[in-house]
Amino acid sequence: QLLMCSGYDRYFQIAKCFRDEDLRADRQPEFTQADMELSFVDMEDVIDVNERLLKHIFKEAVGVDVPIPFPRMPWQEAMDRYGSDKPDTRFGMELKDVSDVVKGCGFGVFTGALDNGGSVRGINANGQGAMPRKKIDALVEVAKTYGAKGLAYLAINEDGTYKSSFSKFMTEEELAALVDAMDGKPGDLLLFAADKNSVVWAVLGALRLHIAEELGLLDKNQFNFLWITEFP
Repeated sequence: QLLMCSGYDRYFQIAKCFRDEDLRADRQPEFTQADMELSFVDMEDVIDVNERLLKHIFKEAVGVDVPIPFPRMPWQEAMDRYGSDKPDTRFGMELKDVSDVVKGCGFGVFTGALDNGGSVRGINANGQGAMPRKKIDALVEVAKTYGAKGLAYLAINEDGTYKSSFSKFMTEEELAALVDAMDGKPGDLLLFAADKNSVVWAVLGALRLHIAEELGLLDKNQFNFLWITEFP
């Protein structure tokens, strides 16, 4: 910053850093940081510098041509679609808000969450309708580690009938509307979380990654760069 004041309009420093905070599974304790001070710039200038830097690094380091400019997504859209402000867009299984569909149904878990200002959202694990109950129970335990009290599921059998943890609380018409809202097809497994938005996003965002890992949907040679903008 002192250099900026003295007339240098650009300052770049590349340094090894150690993160002085609690360890987390998705954080490296030690990393290489590109620190930059730029005079008389706006957000677009900063984005441009970083995009060109990353394009160069990936080409030199791993031989990958990264197209620029990177796509952008507002924070709210990222949370609503992926349950995360750092979404993995290499696969689908996006979150769907079904609050309006289940409003007024007989399932207290759903209506209770809505009455408390929360939401009901789900993900569609395509083709996993025959998943054994033991594996579904394991998904419930994963959900609980992210703050869920439980996890509601609905499996669509190949003959179009349903196997669900909550079907007895809803009419056939309500279930059909829910399946339709989730783009459910025979053979699919629908998973639902009902709570305040922050919990629902965290739970389903983590579940979609967990399921994708289990199913081998993550291509480690695919790099989807994305800017998340308009943070609250």
